[in-house]
Amino acid sequence: MNKKIVSLCLTGIVATGIFTASITTNAEARKTKPETSTDITIQRAPGEAFVMTMSQIGTIFQNRYPNAALHSVELNSDDLSYAYQIVGYSKYHEYKMKVDIITGNQSDMTEGGKPKQVIGEIFNKDKVVDVSQAEAVAKQQLGADAVMKGWKIEAHNGKINYFVTMHQNSKKTVVTVDAETGAYVSTGKSKKLPPAPDQGFDNRRTNLVWGSDIEMDRK
Repeated sequence: MNKKIVSLCLTGIVATGIFTASITTNAEARKTKPETSTDITIQRAPGEAFVMTMSQIGTIFQNRYPNAALHSVELNSDDLSYAYQIVGYSKYHEYKMKVDIITGNQSDMTEGGKPKQVIGEIFNKDKVVDVSQAEAVAKQQLGADAVMKGWKIEAHNGKINYFVTMHQNSKKTVVTVDAETGAYVSTGKSKKLPPAPDQGFDNRRTNLVWGSDIEMDRK
């Protein structure tokens, strides 16, 4: 089987948590200071979804960068790295890292940049609604046939919002949801999607969407 197809299938299934574990899986993160360099472990019980909560994502990030707070977290279906992209701020630095969507492994970690305006640009990982709630709000606005293809939570100018990317009827629409209350904020202008290229093999076409089954049919 084409390796790209296997990867795409994995992304399509994992992204909304419908792919569940048959055995317990550990996601590890390591603290930075040598004197406190111990692993933290996120335990997943049999049958529990692989998708991490915002609290789990933030815990991994803040154990790596104890003096930083979250600015944004993003998961984009167009990025085939299958990782949460995280940006955090301290008073003097910007921190970036990726956290693997399944294992919790960290990569692409950077630290530096100019001093940041922290007030109004960071959020508490334990005081925002879950992305599934933001997705539900987006579906309420667009209809049950709309499919989430990615999302971003970001603090800016004292507001913390989810920007949920939805696909529906060959169009892309971004719905904004208040991340603190779960309230609907706004719906962006829909944009027509380019024709999807064939991703299949053996003369078959793969229809991959987040939040629904994978369908494969003959041309």
